Amino acid sequence: MNHAKIAAEALRYRLNLVRGSLVSIDELDLEQMASVTIAAAEPAVDGAIRRIATAWTRAGLPADALCRPWECPEAQALFNANPDLVDALDDIMRVATRSQAA
Repeated sequence: MNHAKIAAEALRYRLNLVRGSLVSIDELDLEQMASVTIAAAEPAVDGAIRRIATAWTRAGLPADALCRPWECPEAQALFNANPDLVDALDDIMRVATRSQAA
């Protein structure tokens, strides 16, 4: 699994959850943010990706779909049913924003 691609999709999914007038995904380079996030080698990010990937595969979603946009109803149901996964998204986002600022 490509952790940078998973992190990019996690960032995209999280930002779509809070999208509004204050957040514009179009202005962000999510691939670059994800690469910097993975390069930071933060244990919180590794743990978040592991939690998401484990729940994803247990829910019967194909592992390769982790590297594509998570726009399917099954992904939405997974995150709706597991609020702790939103916390995992936030862990990735926290490191991404901190890494971007550095």
